[in-house]
Amino acid sequence: MKTILIVEDDPKIVAVLEIRFQSAGYATLTASDAASGLSKAVQHRPHLIVLDISLPAGDGLQLAEKLKSLPETRQTPFLFVTANKDPDLRARAMDLGAAGLFEKPYNADELLAVAGHALGETGMFRRRIARFFGISGSDSGHSKSSAKKILIVEDDQKIALALALRLKSAGYETSTAFDALTGVNEAARLRPDLVLLDISLPAGSGFAVAERVRSVMPNFTPIIFLTASKQPGLQERAQELGAVGYFEKPYEAEALLTAVHQHVGA
Repeated sequence: MKTILIVEDDPKIVAVLEIRFQSAGYATLTASDAASGLSKAVQHRPHLIVLDISLPAGDGLQLAEKLKSLPETRQTPFLFVTANKDPDLRARAMDLGAAGLFEKPYNADELLAVAGHALGETGMFRRRIARFFGISGSDSGHSKSSAKKILIVEDDQKIALALALRLKSAGYETSTAFDALTGVNEAARLRPDLVLLDISLPAGSGFAVAERVRSVMPNFTPIIFLTASKQPGLQERAQELGAVGYFEKPYEAEALLTAVHQHVGA
């Protein structure tokens, strides 16, 4: 059983997170301040750490830096939760390599999904696709290892799920991220053959994700941007970043699938 350490000083939030994680099959540990959070992380070596940014005896950002410097916790994924609306926090969290950043109040299911991704449990997401669309368990199983991998970075879960199902039925293997931080981390972990990338995302923009993907991926990875925005200049910016496609919502699913085929094959 995988263990999640929750470092949070609000006991009500801790209780909710514990119930949510335990109901999903995880063991939990808790700490109410930065000092005890560090001690428990080193002692118990959890598989994932959920960090509040505002903590007694230090803050979550400083704690994350310390955790990344220690051999016992250097490889442990972590994600931030915060009530602070400072936009600079998103860039700082991304620089630290966080698996996600959630502003309070956040959706517990989305937090659980990002935690699952950080723990490498993509099967959780496939089961959610099956329940959402009412498809059989056999249809939601693992794709063949030879299938091309598509990373979908989209914060609208219905759109993400629909894309994942459509691509899977076309023979692709899919992974999904719901915010910018998770998108960057999933790209680095999975090395996808193509990225479908929404421009407007929590915890950063699609353009910031594209820049990071370009920096962490040694080979050119095709990127297709998706957006509901009509703001001028977005398509030009996408082209500057080397995008191979740009689709405004609502888009034709078959046209998007054709673009995917064109750049990674069927």
